Amino acid sequence: MRDFIRLRPRRGITAALMAGLLLTMTACGDIGATKAQTAAELLPQPRIDRSDGLRIDGEQIADQDLYEAAKKSHVVLYSGTGQEAEELTVARFEKDTGIKVRLTRLPTNKLAERALSEHGAGKLKADAIRITDPLVARQFVKAGVYAPYRTPFHDKLPKKTALTSNSYWAGYYIANAMGYNSAVVTDDPPTGWKDLTAPRYAGKLGVVAITTGGSLNALTRFQLEVFGEDFLKAQGRQEPRIFDSTSTEVDALARGEISIASLSFNNAFAAQLAGAPIKLVIPEEGVSAAPAPLGLTARGVKSPAARVFANWSMSKEGQRFAAAQGFVPARTDIGPVKSGEYQLPRIGSPRLHVLTEESMARHAESDEKIWRRAFHFIG
Repeated sequence: MRDFIRLRPRRGITAALMAGLLLTMTACGDIGATKAQTAAELLPQPRIDRSDGLRIDGEQIADQDLYEAAKKSHVVLYSGTGQEAEELTVARFEKDTGIKVRLTRLPTNKLAERALSEHGAGKLKADAIRITDPLVARQFVKAGVYAPYRTPFHDKLPKKTALTSNSYWAGYYIANAMGYNSAVVTDDPPTGWKDLTAPRYAGKLGVVAITTGGSLNALTRFQLEVFGEDFLKAQGRQEPRIFDSTSTEVDALARGEISIASLSFNNAFAAQLAGAPIKLVIPEEGVSAAPAPLGLTARGVKSPAARVFANWSMSKEGQRFAAAQGFVPARTDIGPVKSGEYQLPRIGSPRLHVLTEESMARHAESDEKIWRRAFHFIG
């Protein structure tokens, strides 16, 4: 089993910008209400029918018995995804269902340590856990942290799934694309991956180290398969600034400390919405994607509220809201949903290069060695 990745808690200008946006949108400072308002701006509220259980846009999320029981409780959610994204998701779920969520957000490595420790002591508090690394999800299954559960919408997931267990599934996919600082790059903006190696960006390129795992493994595998090892070496010759987390990279791009970067689409999109001078690029060659595993614990399987949360997450409403935030929906029957001005490729598109769990297990170690050599990285 691969060592857990090392990530910093989310900080800096991206978080500050988002916080500033949220606070200026309401005089009373009601962050919960503001999050719900922001969520509604990302995607209009759906049609909700509570006359016989819970139906959203015609899909039954819960029957009457399950919904009535769920409303008497709450969901304890542990998440390794970005703070802003998960808080917006929680706000949307609470608005749609009336069920409260208690969120604990930590980087995946820290969250895994906590969940495994609590589980080992028989004191695991989480009902649902969302992480960013399929290999950690495998460890959760082996340790018994995740328990088997299937939502009513599992038949809408790809037949050739990126994940292999009946105890967790891809709640959505985290895409890596390109971005640039539009206040710095005002002429001839980049349009494709090869622009990362353009001489004019020497010393101005940002990349996140592959040692952060998950979506960065996916990005490296994509670049190796489509462009070859020489493309990584060419980026290394740019004397790039290498970051140990996506959030710090996006912060640096927003400040103009770097001009161009390969980056997490969702994180950069959130910063752009908050006012950062960042423009995103979805190259014709496509983008990489990695699954963000979601699963229920044994406690969660017994919890009506947690089952409703899992079902909602995989409903059309939950999946469309993920897309509106800059993730790629996991369901195959979700039509185009834009993230602001952008349209990411969907599951099944040849422009979406998905790293499967098996491919990650097979290539992660060798890809890291190649990446380290290309970028002269010893961290």
